[in-house]
Amino acid sequence: MTRNNQSQTELQLLRDQLQSLMDAARLNEKKWRRLDQFEKQLIATRTLPELIQLILEDYKAACETDIVTLALCDPEYEIRRILARSQPGGDEIPGLVLLERLPTPDAEPAPYLGPFDAEMERAIFDPWPDGCRSMMLLPLMRQGELVGSLNMASSAAERFSADRGTDFVERLANIFSICLENALNHERLNLIGLTDSLTGIFNRRYLETRCQEEAANVLRHRTPLCTMFLDIDKFKRINDTHGHIMGDEVLRQVASLIKSELRSNDVLARYGGEEFVVLLPQTELHHTCEIAERIRGTIAAHPFRIDARIELQVTISIGVAQVPAEAEGSDGDVAHKLLAAADEALYLAKESGRNKVVGEHNRPASVAAKRGLIRMLGFGAA
Repeated sequence: MTRNNQSQTELQLLRDQLQSLMDAARLNEKKWRRLDQFEKQLIATRTLPELIQLILEDYKAACETDIVTLALCDPEYEIRRILARSQPGGDEIPGLVLLERLPTPDAEPAPYLGPFDAEMERAIFDPWPDGCRSMMLLPLMRQGELVGSLNMASSAAERFSADRGTDFVERLANIFSICLENALNHERLNLIGLTDSLTGIFNRRYLETRCQEEAANVLRHRTPLCTMFLDIDKFKRINDTHGHIMGDEVLRQVASLIKSELRSNDVLARYGGEEFVVLLPQTELHHTCEIAERIRGTIAAHPFRIDARIELQVTISIGVAQVPAEAEGSDGDVAHKLLAAADEALYLAKESGRNKVVGEHNRPASVAAKRGLIRMLGFGAA
């Protein structure tokens, strides 16, 4: 090979290398633009459901990977409750794993990039993705604590390798951790206006909105919906005899006891004074009456202590109602009729002796007739 030909060959090789570098630079620039856009979307997202959906769905496309999962520490079930309130089944999101606790790391958590490890705890990828050969586990840190992990897996062995830089993904993890905390704080602020400050459960404002939403589901899907109206018996006597501080403590304990008998998707609210309301979506009347009877028995058996010397027995009356299968009208009309029917049943429980559950299955005929006569004569409720 002549010197000139050798020079031409070397020059062509340099051109090829330069072209390869330029192609890689263009590709990297395209990826950086795409990920920068995703970063801006993250920052602009306010609600927790939207944030989680963005990270699980859009991030998968932005990073060109086969699967993305998100494991979050949720020891108090706060995240689960927020997602469940957003929509029915909102806490069951594919790719989201909520854990009561995370393992305590021996050292500062760091990203893992390397071969897919089938021996790793199943919660990170559950179910296991098929055909994955490499993965990245990205710890999510907030104020020095591990709060979760963002996990990706790929069918390409070289997609996540130990020699790849992690500066950008670590930056993204930090941004996501901040966005997660901001979203949780935003949800907490919203919740303040929807909860009762004394008992910590929902207030009447939230109940009325949620009742209309559940009524809309009934009209659309014809699923059962029941409610309970609960009232502490002779509560005024407790306040008059033992004072409002004790009365407040009884309210708090009653709310806690009611909540302990409910499912995570049931809605408990303080309606006002000593009255509570429970919404039970997708629950038949007979099952609701069983739950109501459990609540009544639990409260009747619970010792309400003022101090070491004084112990109160508190009872509760409960009215139960269900949206009729043939219900028609607007969401608001159906919700109003449901609450009114449960309130009517509660009145019957009070008038027939207190400390009992009354529904369509056991309405006291004499009391119902008395109520009907009072209304017919134009008097107020007794």
